[in-house]
Amino acid sequence: MKQQARTIPGKLVDFDYNRYRLPTFVMQFKPSVYQDGDCYYAVLSFEEEHDLSGLGTSPEDALIDWNDKVCEMLALSGALRTSLSAKNK
Repeated sequence: MKQQARTIPGKLVDFDYNRYRLPTFVMQFKPSVYQDGDCYYAVLSFEEEHDLSGLGTSPEDALIDWNDKVCEMLALSGALRTSLSAKNK
């Protein structure tokens, strides 16, 4: 069964990633940035189950929040991997 694409609120922002000094994961993956009123969203995927998004009052804030969530996700997966490895010994 094919998944439906998630609707992102607002409009796509034309963002120049090279104009700013941004975190490594932002520069590597370049998530899309959307604006909805005073809120900005940084989104990597449109698949609701697998997306990663950040929120902020500017495009840069949203991208930094997105990067922080990537780091949290990687730290969690590392901690989970360590926990599972310890249980299997």
